[in-house]
Amino acid sequence: MRGLRSILALTFAVGLLVSGATTVSANDTRGPEDAIPAGPGLAELKQAIDEFRASLADLRDACRAEREAPSADVTTARKRQPKAEPQCLKTLKALKAEFQQIRQRALDLEAAYRGDVKQKRADAEQAAKEKEEAAKQKLADEERKQQELAKKATQAPKPTFSPADQLAKKKAQLLEQLKQVEATLAYKQGLLKQSLDVATEYRAKAATATGADRDRYLAKAAQADADAAQWSNYVKEYTARREQLVAEIAKLGLTAVPPAAPKPDELAARRATLERTLDELNDKIAYKWSETERYAKLAVDLRSQAAAATTGELRDKLNAKAAEADVQADGWASLARQYEDQRDAVQTQLDALGKT
Repeated sequence: MRGLRSILALTFAVGLLVSGATTVSANDTRGPEDAIPAGPGLAELKQAIDEFRASLADLRDACRAEREAPSADVTTARKRQPKAEPQCLKTLKALKAEFQQIRQRALDLEAAYRGDVKQKRADAEQAAKEKEEAAKQKLADEERKQQELAKKATQAPKPTFSPADQLAKKKAQLLEQLKQVEATLAYKQGLLKQSLDVATEYRAKAATATGADRDRYLAKAAQADADAAQWSNYVKEYTARREQLVAEIAKLGLTAVPPAAPKPDELAARRATLERTLDELNDKIAYKWSETERYAKLAVDLRSQAAAATTGELRDKLNAKAAEADVQADGWASLARQYEDQRDAVQTQLDALGKT
């Protein structure tokens, strides 16, 4: 009897061990409804129950044997008193009832164990999700922070300048623009002068030519005139732009635009260029006047020959050639005067350099 109760006590203790030893790791990735492994001590519990059942069977057999054993009492059945329930059967019934209680408690403990495992798995899964969401949120916060820093860097406030600094900066910008415009204007003026010179040269050649050669020279002179007209428009445009810049600079407090002082090397190179141009113009002028004088003398000689001519036809022919010589002399004289005007302009520039 004491042995059976010891088995019952062992069974109950094992059940308590099962219920109290439930642990679930945070790394357990199984879902709450996945298969739940047997808890610690469950095998021992089942073994204890099996042993208890076997002991109950042995006790039941012992009670049956005790009940069916022959009695020494020979009293007739009519006079035989009903036997009292043997103590063995009472003990067996009590143990069976206690076994049912222990069994039910074991079932309750197992259900509690399974519920505890499911809950801990659900808690672990929720903790893993929260950890993942926290990591994602941290990464998103870092990216947003980087974007905000980059945006602030691109939207950094521009440095502020005092009114005096702003005025000086504006003046410097206008003076730089004026320098560029004047350089371009000088370049366009040079191209204009070159086109005019080319046109003059071709007209001079046309004046001494006849037929197809004269027409070709005149066509080239016309093309040079067209180029000169284009360059003249550019010169007017940049001249107007220069005057506009000068007016803007004057409004900022500069009553006069300080001319850019040329460097010594630039000054010497410009003077050498003007002197070379002046020499070329003088040579052209001397040549033009010499041609003028030659055609004038030719006209005089032809008229003298016409006066001594013996026939009217010869006289008329000589007078016609004398008239052509006069036209040529006038043409060369006109070219000589044009080059003299250009020479005067170059001389003026050269004199201005001498005052620098």
